[in-house]
Amino acid sequence: IFSVASKMLQYDDREKIDGAGDLYCALGWAFALGKGRKKDVYGKDGKVFSACAGAAIYRREVFEVIGYFDELHFAYLEDVDVGYRAKIMGYENVYASKAIVYHVGSGFSGSRYNSFKVRLASRNSVYLIYKNMPALQILLNLPLFLAGFGIKTLFFIIKGYGREYLSGIKRGYLLCTEGKKLEYSPSNFRNYVKIQWELWWNVIRRIIG
Repeated sequence: IFSVASKMLQYDDREKIDGAGDLYCALGWAFALGKGRKKDVYGKDGKVFSACAGAAIYRREVFEVIGYFDELHFAYLEDVDVGYRAKIMGYENVYASKAIVYHVGSGFSGSRYNSFKVRLASRNSVYLIYKNMPALQILLNLPLFLAGFGIKTLFFIIKGYGREYLSGIKRGYLLCTEGKKLEYSPSNFRNYVKIQWELWWNVIRRIIG
């Protein structure tokens, strides 16, 4: 086990979950498990794609193997990135249902949707894919990525942040030239296959809520 995620309850409405670990799917989306649902659900421990770094614990010695938080991310998806790298190396990220914290969502950026957050999150979503996926896996998921980014573009246009979202995508491509891509190792092939099935399954989980 690399990381343990907590049950994060909304600070302003403590009857609702803000997140019970993070999931990542083949649409290129990361999302908080259980967000907005009643606090009594997700009462059992289990596996997650990654732990939200807002309230998590990490096994220090694993960082020596996979590397530390990537400073190029700066904010948003840096926790998904480090959890992703751990999974590639064969480690698990889990959720502890009895570890409860009260979370002020978007406390750093000030609101759920704003120019700063939208631009950084979209930038990092591109970098996350480039960094952690071998080229063949990117091609395999490309149709779903195009659908996912297209849906997000329309969503943020409606929200009034379309320009910021597309600007972030452009910056993400530029960031790929600065960052270091995780080197593929055949010894991790089985882990990549397991991750790919999880990415597909998480698309279904995202759709059905």
